[in-house]
Amino acid sequence: MSYNRCECQKCGSLFATMIDSDAEIQKETCPKCGEKKLKLTGPMSFSEISSLFYSGG
Repeated sequence: MSYNRCECQKCGSLFATMIDSDAEIQKETCPKCGEKKLKLTGPMSFSEISSLFYSGG
């Protein structure tokens, strides 16, 4: 299972996604602002994924 970084072109928020296609990510809306302006910015590293799931919260 791999995750990609996704950035909203409107509000600048960053998210993790399992979507790996530019065509598919453009169909999704930003969870923060609701706009359909998402763009994939590359695969997440192991340390980035670990910090998401094991942040000690």
